Amino acid sequence: MAKKKKASRAEAVRDAVDQAFNTQVPRERIGDLLGEIGSTAGRLRGAVDELRPATEAEVKTLRAEIAALTARVAALEATPKPKPAPRRRATPAKQPAAPRARKPPASEPPAAGS
Repeated sequence: MAKKKKASRAEAVRDAVDQAFNTQVPRERIGDLLGEIGSTAGRLRGAVDELRPATEAEVKTLRAEIAALTARVAALEATPKPKPAPRRRATPAKQPAAPRARKPPASEPPAAGS
């Protein structure tokens, strides 16, 4: 026959602890089990706290922070951006190299001095 659903989580935890103590467990292991139960209860409490909805005070605080950020963004967008100054070169510009004399194309024979 199927077990009945427990009325609450607290009763389920109590039943689990009762069952753990009713089994034949050596005394030195009981301390370890209690430590495990305590750490599990702490993790469960943390998980439940994360799932709870925000309070009215938390929502008001968040709204105030959003309003402040909105004002800061609007002020930044309204301020014209200054144009950057032209960059100066650290070293003077290089002078262009003197043009090289071109060689005559290889297909033409050199001019004879006749």
